[in-house]
Formats: sequence, C-alpha cells, structure tokens
Amino acid sequence: MSSPADVSVLPAIGLAAARELDTVQTPEDSTLPSATLRGGAYLVGRYGLGVMVSIGNMLVMTWWIGPHAYGVFVTAIGLVAFLATVARGGVDTYLVRHPDAPDQVMYNTATALILSASASLGLLAAAATPLLIRWYGSREFVAPYLVLLLTVPITAFTGVPMAKLERDLNFRSIAGIELSGQTLGLLSAIPLAWAHAGVWAPVAGLAAWQVLTLVAALIAAKLHLRLQWHAAEARRMLAFGIGMTASMRVWQLRTLVNPLLVGRFAGAEGVAFVALALRIAEALGTFRLAAGRMAIAALARLQEQRDEFRTLLERALYLQVITLGPLLCLFAVLGPFVLRHIIGVRWTPSLVVYPFIAAGVLVNSVYNLQASALFVVGKQWTVMGSYTTHVLVLGAATVLLLPHFGIAGYGWAELLACSAYFLIHTGLAGTVPISYRKLIPCVAACAALLFLPAISHNLRSFVAK
Repeated sequence: MSSPADVSVLPAIGLAAARELDTVQTPEDSTLPSATLRGGAYLVGRYGLGVMVSIGNMLVMTWWIGPHAYGVFVTAIGLVAFLATVARGGVDTYLVRHPDAPDQVMYNTATALILSASASLGLLAAAATPLLIRWYGSREFVAPYLVLLLTVPITAFTGVPMAKLERDLNFRSIAGIELSGQTLGLLSAIPLAWAHAGVWAPVAGLAAWQVLTLVAALIAAKLHLRLQWHAAEARRMLAFGIGMTASMRVWQLRTLVNPLLVGRFAGAEGVAFVALALRIAEALGTFRLAAGRMAIAALARLQEQRDEFRTLLERALYLQVITLGPLLCLFAVLGPFVLRHIIGVRWTPSLVVYPFIAAGVLVNSVYNLQASALFVVGKQWTVMGSYTTHVLVLGAATVLLLPHFGIAGYGWAELLACSAYFLIHTGLAGTVPISYRKLIPCVAACAALLFLPAISHNLRSFVAK
C-alpha cells in the first residue's frame, strides 16, 4: 500500500517504494540470512531517513505553494507515477529473480523493452490530454502533466540498474542513491517554492530526483547498456513480470482514485487535502514496506513448519499494530496544533479525512504481512482477488459518497474498501489460521482514539450552538 519515499507528495507509497514492492513476491531472499538482515537494516534506515526528507519537503510544499498548486501537482504526478510503474512491466523483478546471473544481452533487452513501453505509454497518455481536460473541466494541470510525462522513461529505466544492485545485495548503494535523490529533489524545489513558482517547484524537484537516481544507479551498477532486442528473452520477461506483479499492478490502481475521482468531484484543492492526509498516514506507516519485504525472507524459511510459521506471523502482526497505532493516534491528537502552527490553517480540511485514512492504514498493517504469507505459500491469486475488490470498492464508494459528503466521502470509501481484506483472511485461514485475540483490542482502541478528537470537536461545536 500503495502508495510510491518520494520527493514531493506522490500519492500513497511513491515510485521508489512501489518498485520495491514488486521485488518481494518470491522467497529467494532466504538463501543468505546475514545479507538479508544487513539489507533489512539498510532498508529500514533508508525508509526512516526518507520519511524525514519527505516530511521536510511536505512542509515546504504545503507552506509555500499552497493547497491549489499542490493539488494540481498531485493530480499530474498521480497519473504519471502509475504509468511509470506499469512501464516496467515487472521486468526489473524478472532480472532480480532469474535463477542465473543475467548476461549483457538480458540487460540490453530489458532496457529496450522498458524504454519501448515507456515511450508508448507516454504518447498514449499525451494523446489522452483532451479527454482529461473534459473530465476535470480545467486545463491548468496540462503543462505540468506533459512535462512530468517526460520523466516516465527515466523512472522506468532506473529499474534495470537498480535490479542489478539488488541482485548483488548491494542495499547500501540502493539506500544511498534513493535518499540522495530525495534530498536533491527537496533542495531543487525549495528555492522555486520560495520564489513563488507554484506547481513548478515540485515538478522540478521530482525531475531532478529521477535524473540523479538513474545516473547514480547506472554508475553504481557498472552497467553499459544499449538497445538490443532478443524476442524470446523479451517474451519470457513479460510472461514472468506481468504474472508475478499482477497483484501489485492492481493495487497501484488505488493511487489513481485521488487524482482521477477526487479531482473530478472536489477539484484540485480536494485532491490536495486528501493527498496531505494520505501522505502523513503513509509516512507514519512507511516501515510496513521494510517489514513486508523482510517477512518474505523469514516466512519462506519456515513454510514447511506451519506452527512456527503461524507464531512468527502473529508476532510480526502484533508488533506492527502496537508500533504503528500509537504513531497514527499521536498525529490525530496533535494534528490541529501541527496544522495551525507548522503547515498552515488553510490545510485544516485534511483533518476531516485523516482519521479514516489512518484507520485504513492501520487495518492494512494487519493484512499486508498476511498477503506476504500468501505469496510465500503460492496463493498469489487470492491476493490478486482481494486487491481487485479493494480498488473496485474504493473507486465506486468514492464516486457515490464524495459528491454528498465532500472529502469525508473519500474517507468512508477507504474504510469500506477494507472489507476486501476478508479474502486475504479466508485465503490464509485455510492454510495457516491466524488468531486475532491480541490484535482486535489493539486495533479497536487505536481506531477509537483516531476518531476521538474529531468527535470531541463536533460535540463542542454542537454544545456551543
């Protein structure tokens, strides 16, 4: 979930995190325990530092460019980020998981395949601009959208050298490159935001981030790539990549709900308010990505020992909830102060939708590791069904509720979409039944605390009337 770890305010988890989710679907990581632990430490460290950079960037963007320009950017990048993940087509995952070390022909073919897909998707997306103008009833997103489309080949192509680094277990370089890219993006955006460049501040920051990441990855991986087409290899890459990452591709569709549907019914500022709430909740829950990635390796080693498998999974779930829940609740309590004194009072509407989104992130933390467990035991299509249902419910509920309840309607849609996780529960229960005895009280208490400030505020307003 989702969400693209980002330079500005990419919806949900951002581009870098999305790439990493693609690479956790198989258990081969378990072959080198010490390397996995070191890699996990680097990932956790990178996520932690990345969150700090992202929060700094979020403060700059929200304070200086304001909700409207921010919403225009999120609308544009939401569409572009999804295209960049689709353009990779799971090819980078194929390179990481291939049983034999990829040769130069394989890397060159992957380069040709990704760049061809990127160019095709970019042209189609540009051609769809008139339809988007009609959908939004506005043209102000067009210029940043078209400029950001130029970054799709850069972002997608980065997957090739990054796959080489990951295959070499060079997580230190990966962490350094991605954190450096985020930092450069922030430093590039700050002067433009201060100069009142509006939406172009985050656009420039994101472009700088992606270019630096690609160049640094190519240098670190020591790859000398060129376009080369090997038809049989290309077919194998697509067959593996599309099948293996299908569930992640479906999950990433949820990142389009805010820019496409919220943008359609609530405008750019509605997109901005929802994006800020998503950004805060996802930033607080970022460690789920590293946890899910390391869980694959640990669970894969125990898949034939079902009692130990279940015990480890239950402990990991409980640890996630008791760590994440208080963080989410803390912002629910401090949110009014933070917005009033740090981010700005004009962002107050984000507090309306934050409790719903935070509750959704908390519930997801119960099921994201269970989804990882289903991948380990070979039930990826169960996850696919759950994610498909989740996206459909989220989209349909947003269309139905947002016109009547404003951005709170999106919040209710997030909660309704959590019902799709029942498919993950039932899918795992048939193999490794999980006990929720310790989880349910914790989740219920945290959910109550998330909504308590909003309920108290509404009661005070009612009494005052």
